[in-house]
Formats: sequence, C-alpha cells, structure tokens
Amino acid sequence: MDIPLDYRHSNGHAADHAGNHVARVAARLLDTVDPEQRADLALRRLLERALTAAAEAQARISEQRREIEQLRTLSVTDEATGLLNRRGFSEAMNRAVERGQRYGETGALLVIDLDGFKAVNDTYGHAAGDHVLASVARVLKQCVRTLDDVARIGGDEFAVLLNQTTPEHAVERARLIEMYLNGLVAPWRGKNIHVRASVGSQCFGADSKPDDVFTQADKNMYTRKSGKAPDALPA
Repeated sequence: MDIPLDYRHSNGHAADHAGNHVARVAARLLDTVDPEQRADLALRRLLERALTAAAEAQARISEQRREIEQLRTLSVTDEATGLLNRRGFSEAMNRAVERGQRYGETGALLVIDLDGFKAVNDTYGHAAGDHVLASVARVLKQCVRTLDDVARIGGDEFAVLLNQTTPEHAVERARLIEMYLNGLVAPWRGKNIHVRASVGSQCFGADSKPDDVFTQADKNMYTRKSGKAPDALPA
C-alpha cells in the first residue's frame, strides 16, 4: 500500500520525538548510576547500549526524512527546467486560492504559451527545444519575486502565480514577462533561436475557484495569441 508522503513525513517526526525522549530518559538514569556497585555497573552498560541504539535510530530516521523530502521535491519538479511541474502547480494554485478565501488575499495567474515552438523541435531537434525551455524558465524566475510560483505545466506552456498582488501589478508583470520572452534569443550550435510567447492573465480573490481562474487565464492567453501574425521558422 502506498503511504502518502505527508503522512510518512509527520510519522517520521513522531518517531524522532520518541527516540529523543528515550535518549533523554536513559541519559538521566545513567547519571544516577554508581560505577562502584556491581548491579549499577550492569545497569550502566545496559543504559549505554540503549543510548547507542537511540542515537543510531535517530540517525536512520533523519536519513529517511531527507529521502522522503527528496522524493517529495522530485514529485513536484519538472526535470527539464527545474520549475514546478503540473502537480506542483496545482498544489500551489490551490494554496493561493485557499489563502484568498480565508484571508482575503488577492493574486493573479499568468499562463504563457510559446508561439511556434514545434518548429524549434522540428528544425533543430528536441535537445534544442529543451535548451529553449530552460532559457524561458530562467527568464520567468528572474521576472518574479521569491514568494511567487513558476511552473511548466505542459510541453511549451508555463504558468506564473503572482501571490499577494494587485490587478495593476499583475498587468504590469504580464507585459514585462511578454516583452522579455519575445526579446529572448537562445543560441544553439551557431544558430540563434528567437523565442516568441503569448501571455494571458487572470486575477483571483476570495470568491475564486482554481479551475475557473486557470480556464479564464488560458482563454485570455489564446485570445492574445490569435491576434498575432503567424510566426516564421526560427532563424
């Protein structure tokens, strides 16, 4: 049976706490032992073994906790870009909307789609496509704050969650990101791949639902994309 990562993580904390408690009790008892008494000497050896076993158990628990956290990180990370993947984005989106519903926070979702990306793969190969995706990811991370979330949610589709922001700031940030992405050139084996992107945005707040916010942002992105002239192949 698969145990949810969050359950195993909390269970590890409980076991770690129990191990620390055993070690503290054994240490206190050890302080009361008279090394000159035979019976106390046997008890001392027993307590020393208990302390060693507790330390080893605590080390194993700490290692298991690190491994679980690594698995957790991998499960929400996109391998090609290092951004959040679709699952990580969904979790971040749900948290953001929940904060809006609970505390009245406002934010915005940006959906970004690369224009003509298929031509990059067809012309230069998938390695070049991955290079472009990584370049786009770097630009997006440079354009947002540490409290914002950036994700790759599909082949050439990205999402940016602007947390705790105003509609005015969201519009400004969307325009900035679109400007930087459409000015991005990714060098590849002596060629320059010119990136083109369309950005759609949608604000959210106390009455918002994650699916509705994404649907509207995605729709706004495609509306913006449809107003552009068809892209030529990358130079």
